[in-house]
Amino acid sequence: MTMSYQPSAPGTETPGSQAAANEPLSLIDRNSSIEGTFTTTRDVRVEGMVRGKIVCQGLLYVAESADIDATVEAASVTVAGKLTGDVTCRGRLQITGTGRVSATVSTEALVIDEGAFYEGDLNMKSSSASVSGGSSVLGGSSDDESPSVLRRLAGSDDSESGASTDPPRDPSSN
Repeated sequence: MTMSYQPSAPGTETPGSQAAANEPLSLIDRNSSIEGTFTTTRDVRVEGMVRGKIVCQGLLYVAESADIDATVEAASVTVAGKLTGDVTCRGRLQITGTGRVSATVSTEALVIDEGAFYEGDLNMKSSSASVSGGSSVLGGSSDDESPSVLRRLAGSDDSESGASTDPPRDPSSN
């Protein structure tokens, strides 16, 4: 049986998955459990249980049925199930609406969908790709304005300071 996984949106390829685009992914099915170190140069989909360490050169996809308690090193990670431990992601970490992450995370980009759960420490790494192009990456900017913009986006009340309740604007346009 050959199984393949395609990213849900065009342009979401990761360095590891792009190189292995014609190769099937590795699969740890829901009836499997691994204790120890799992290493792959391919994308990997985990539906079962993993305890230990995962080293993945491509995309690690944690399915809804997955339960992972491990140290994870991957190019990109998408979590729809449960992930606990330490995560080092060279690209983007996405937590879907069904995902639960309790971990110390180091990543370049973080996407948390509505309904997702995240608890832990977060270390945002910047790269020239994530800082350029006008798109903001959570924690990826060292501008002094970022914390106030994040407070406004989070819904804090700045009315005491006389600040407008309008949506955040570019600070350079003042």
